[in-house]
Amino acid sequence: MNALTYISILTFRSIMILGLFYSLTLPAFADQQFRIKSIVVSGNQSFNKEDILQLIDVKIGEIYNQDSVKNDTEKISNFYRNKGFLYVRVIESPNVINDEVFLRIIIDEGKIRSFTLTGNTKTKDNVILRELLLKKDKVYIEADRKESERILRQKPFIGAAKIESEWNDELQGVVIHVTVTEFFSLTGAFDPGINNQTGYFLLQIKETNLFGTGQGSQIRYERISEVGEKTRGFVTMKYRIPRLFDSYIDFDGQYIQNREGDSWSVLLERPQYSLKSRWSARLGISELINQVRWYEHGTRTDTFEETRNKASGNIIRYFGDRHHQNYLGFWFDSLRTNYLSIESVGQSEASPSDQEIRRVGITLGRRNIGFHQTRFLRGMGGDEDFVTGSLYNLSVGYSSPIYGSERTETFTSLVFNSGWESMDRLFATGLIGFSTGFTDKIEHTDIQSHCTFYFRDVFNTGDIYRVDKGYRKNGLIDFHQTILFQFKSEMQYGWRGESQVLLGADNGLRGYAFREFSGEKMMVFSLESRTLCGGSIFNSINNGLTKVATFIAKPFVKNRIIDLGLVMSLTSFVDFGYIWDSENAFNAQDVKRGVGFGLRGSFAKVSDAGIFRIEVAFPLDPTPPKSIKPHFFYGIERAF
Repeated sequence: MNALTYISILTFRSIMILGLFYSLTLPAFADQQFRIKSIVVSGNQSFNKEDILQLIDVKIGEIYNQDSVKNDTEKISNFYRNKGFLYVRVIESPNVINDEVFLRIIIDEGKIRSFTLTGNTKTKDNVILRELLLKKDKVYIEADRKESERILRQKPFIGAAKIESEWNDELQGVVIHVTVTEFFSLTGAFDPGINNQTGYFLLQIKETNLFGTGQGSQIRYERISEVGEKTRGFVTMKYRIPRLFDSYIDFDGQYIQNREGDSWSVLLERPQYSLKSRWSARLGISELINQVRWYEHGTRTDTFEETRNKASGNIIRYFGDRHHQNYLGFWFDSLRTNYLSIESVGQSEASPSDQEIRRVGITLGRRNIGFHQTRFLRGMGGDEDFVTGSLYNLSVGYSSPIYGSERTETFTSLVFNSGWESMDRLFATGLIGFSTGFTDKIEHTDIQSHCTFYFRDVFNTGDIYRVDKGYRKNGLIDFHQTILFQFKSEMQYGWRGESQVLLGADNGLRGYAFREFSGEKMMVFSLESRTLCGGSIFNSINNGLTKVATFIAKPFVKNRIIDLGLVMSLTSFVDFGYIWDSENAFNAQDVKRGVGFGLRGSFAKVSDAGIFRIEVAFPLDPTPPKSIKPHFFYGIERAF
């Protein structure tokens, strides 16, 4: 305990004793009437004096009444507690001088005096403490606690976080207890060519919490192999430094080496790390070399080498409180794109054009958001923060030869995003995005929409698995059922020859080739059942894997049990898809349907482990002369 804290505690205790003394002496003069000469409010750091005085009924010049003053102090306490100041204490201290009462209202808003941390066997204490909105010698606010938990859960090396608080009489302040469940952050992969339609990760070493600092690094040899395509190899190196120089600035760097040429990118970002933060900014530069493929009727006809030199940045200012915000941003975007034809094996409309576009713009937006903690929506076992509320965003940009653009063009983008939750069982998300570019006429337009409905825990069985607790004990077999309905669409106008919409197993139409259909507009409907499996059987399987993983990792990780957290799910699904273009109008009868079933799983306690999938799907409307033959899929995906 430092000297300043000790002195403040002694001072507060002295004031309490004086207040108690005067409160005991005043009743001795119950037969006398004292008028209030002055009212002084002290200790109110978060709210001004005028706000506090508006809460009380006693006024200067009135006869002092102890019961009325106590009622007023209780009103002040309730006001603070409703604002999240759970440990506020309000004390009245009347002082009688010359038959007049000098009333002092002392407010202790409840400052934080110390922290304790548990569960962080690898992560350094300061890495966790720096992420908290709760700080030593600052006032405790309940909303800061909840948001601090959410910030910790977003870290790739933390699976669960719980923050508890209590009042400590000895310290005369709040003590914070932080408990985290760490992911196993050092991971590797060897050959997965484990996706029969598109696969990668031949060799990878990834660390998301390097030496417990929160920094991340990755080295991998990536092999991308797609059905009907030549295998391509990449060597990728990444490094991430959060909170650069103890600031709120994050650094991301990436270098990719392949046979077409070297690619690299650098990003400096100051995110809106908290909903209390009033601004964010980002600056990125990159040079990326990729291969772009063009498809006609599911067959590749052209291959181009695309070189993209890009620089972009923005700065955004936020107004409002945690849950209701308006924001205003300014941005710039510089993009030079060059295409080189590598291969052409058939007639097509492919004609991508070189571009040099430099734009500046403004963004206006409003959001009304909240967060609901849940599980088993997009992940398998870890805590998820589902965003509820709505977001509206309008961006307008302008390119001109004055600052180096090849043409004058106006760009407009409009986005609507929403989320909804009820009873921790019904969830829904929706997104509509509209973007267009025009000169003296509309040049090109893109419209995207996506909505998802979840019926979580259909039979109200509860969570069968948690990262911080493992499998629950509920018999030999346990289960958790979720039903999902999803719709997504994309419609392009004016992009003919430069861009195209594809439909197939790549974007939700399972049972067909990866990119079997091409056009300008598409939409897909999916209905899926997910049955998460638990019980003593799956707990025993996970325990067996834990022993094997601990034995293998023993030379590298000492005195630690490597619990991978295996979670598995049975799935069944049906998909409906449509695709059309300007020459072939939409036809409700021209539907592409697929049905199937499969198995999914994930290592819930491994950082960024992904979700492995094994599925078999049947195309119910195959393109002649193809027949209804099962399509097998196995691979790793990023989302459930």
